[in-house]
Amino acid sequence: MAGSMRVRIVTGTLAMGIAATLTGCFGNPVDALVDRAAQDGAEQVAEDLIEGMSDGEASVDFGSLPDGFPSEITLVSDNIIQSMTIDEGMVVIVTDPRGMDELVAQVESDFSGWEQEATADMGEMLNVTYRKDESLSVNVSIIAPSGEEEATVGYTVIPAQ
Repeated sequence: MAGSMRVRIVTGTLAMGIAATLTGCFGNPVDALVDRAAQDGAEQVAEDLIEGMSDGEASVDFGSLPDGFPSEITLVSDNIIQSMTIDEGMVVIVTDPRGMDELVAQVESDFSGWEQEATADMGEMLNVTYRKDESLSVNVSIIAPSGEEEATVGYTVIPAQ
């Protein structure tokens, strides 16, 4: 079941990326009402996709933390791009202008009291899973492309079941 849950959360994260793409398609600065309707539509599309993949309820937001986000999790940046809540947990995606080394050092510091369970280093992408006793598990994914693009840091939060 845990493997299936992780696959659904990863799939949900991809759906959030689709929603971000959709909101980028409706950037008419002249008409704020159209912008808001487009964003609301993209959020609904993302929620529908995620609910279909997870067989449960989903909530997608742009620019804010989900309700009930654990206070013991420190984000590397306040620049929240998207967040999502599904039955199994939460996902929060932020951007940050720093490079991979600085972000890794920040994440290691933020989770210094947690047990590190797994690490996968793929060069421009690093995934680390942390566990706080038996109450909470967090997978942190850092994508820091070389060049001038901002890094993206995703937090997948899975409370104990």
